[in-house]
Amino acid sequence: MESLTAINKSRIRQAFQKALNDYDRHALIQQKMTINLMAHLQDYLPDMPLENVLELGCGSGMLSALLQKQISANYWLFNDLCDVQPQLAEKLPQSFDFYCGDAENFPFQRQFDLIASASAVQWFHQPDAFITHCKTGLKANGLLAVATFGKDNLKEVRQITNIGLNYPTLSQWQTWLAKDFELLWCEDFKVILDFDTPLDVLKHLKYTGVTATNQKNWTRKNLNGFIGDYLSAFSMPSGKVRLTYHPLFFIARYSAEGRQ
Repeated sequence: MESLTAINKSRIRQAFQKALNDYDRHALIQQKMTINLMAHLQDYLPDMPLENVLELGCGSGMLSALLQKQISANYWLFNDLCDVQPQLAEKLPQSFDFYCGDAENFPFQRQFDLIASASAVQWFHQPDAFITHCKTGLKANGLLAVATFGKDNLKEVRQITNIGLNYPTLSQWQTWLAKDFELLWCEDFKVILDFDTPLDVLKHLKYTGVTATNQKNWTRKNLNGFIGDYLSAFSMPSGKVRLTYHPLFFIARYSAEGRQ
């Protein structure tokens, strides 16, 4: 399989910018993921208001809205590759700052009680280094809450196109967190979506920004080949075709002794 761990961040920005107006209507799995992450995060939040909260790769603001609904904080900072500040301003009740740039190399200017991210870190080039980087931006006992995807995500498309992201496994995330974090909660599971046709699968991916992985131009010939191969391999008894999502979650606390 062609590795896309070194995917150009500008491609990601372009794909998500194009998908921004359609994203919320089509990103149903991502929406459920934010709800699941938020539900478990509630178990580990202190009763008192937080000082500083950061969300990395906030996108259209799905998680952002839930965070601000459930958490009281003195300072909010949201980040994304795309300039989504106008969209956030329409959704969010509390005032916030916005930083447009690469979340993987976020320039920490302060330390946060909570760093959260949903459906973003799978695009990072070095997710293990990202965990280390987060230590710079977390207070002692600060929380890192992440929703991302596991190794079987979109496996049908990857099998046929031979193109896909290299998703870390849950055990890899656990290993990376083990040195300086207390893992409070983690889980992963698979969800099967069905679509009327393989073309509907491609449209769904386009509307959720995943076309950033497509580094070739579709011709009628390879599009017809994709449709035929997908129908042959992934048709369901109902006559529809399937697409697998593999959500993965963790919440970890930065160990107090880890802070120098």
